[in-house]
Amino acid sequence: MAEREKNYQWIRSQTEVQISEIIVSLSEQKIYAYGTNGKLVGTSIISSGKENFSTPAGEYQIIEKEKIHYSNLYGYIVDRYGNILKPGSSKERISKKWHFRGAPMPYFLRLTKSGIGIHGGPTTGRPISHGCIRLPMDFAAKLFTNTPLHTRVLVFD
Repeated sequence: MAEREKNYQWIRSQTEVQISEIIVSLSEQKIYAYGTNGKLVGTSIISSGKENFSTPAGEYQIIEKEKIHYSNLYGYIVDRYGNILKPGSSKERISKKWHFRGAPMPYFLRLTKSGIGIHGGPTTGRPISHGCIRLPMDFAAKLFTNTPLHTRVLVFD
């Protein structure tokens, strides 16, 4: 628990404040959430896109929210019993005995139609994703709950 507290902070006095802007620093591997009152509500480490799968910088809006989302591109190749055989992609040719299962992306806040978003998942403070912005699960849940559609998101290097 103590380790997790070092990775993110949700300011207790700001728990009921609606998020009006999210800023992501790719160079710092950090996210900053601001409330409608202009005050910092929370900050966390992130894991953005790794080499060849970089997270695109730019100005976005939350265009979709989905509490339980699964990737349609990246995930796992599983057998008929659901056992994971290996990491995989929906674009791979696989045996008819196996199938693709998309990686879970809980508390998904979609930024682009091509699938880039902010969601809960493993975070290291280093780029390790396929382009999405991953957050510690507890922080992702709070951000999801307090962030309305069309919230401005600024991603920069």
